[in-house]
Order: sequence, then C-alpha cells, then structure tokens
Amino acid sequence: MKRLNLRDVPDDVYEALVATAEASGRSLNSFVVDRLRETVELLRLPGYVDSYLPPSNTGMSLEEAAAAIRAVRDAQ
Repeated sequence: MKRLNLRDVPDDVYEALVATAEASGRSLNSFVVDRLRETVELLRLPGYVDSYLPPSNTGMSLEEAAAAIRAVRDAQ
C-alpha cells in the first residue's frame, strides 16, 4: 500500500475529521482512508453508468424505470 501525507489541511477540517473518527471508535487514518475509498467509488460511478446495459425485453425503458423509482421515493 502507498503512503499519503497531507499538508495545509484547514484546522476546522482536521478537527471535524478527528471528532468524527473518535465518535465512531476508529483511528483518524482508518476513517480518512475509508472516506477516500468512498470518493474514488463516486468518481468511478459515471463510467459505470455510461457502460451499463439495461436488461432487454423487460417492456420498460431505462427512463421509465428511473421515473418509477423516483415516484416511489417521492411518495415516501
């Protein structure tokens, strides 16, 4: 694994990271590595969405499926 040193982290950002890590019972390193991993997953999401091939022969378009999901979410 690679090592990463950060400089010029604003005090308020550092304090928030430390407080959140402590509140979850984790080390700062573990907490920040997980947040970085989540960020990378989000960065990869557009490529995944662009390459996604929806199931065929469902009788519903991708746009119709997305609209149905949104309608259910909005109703909650």
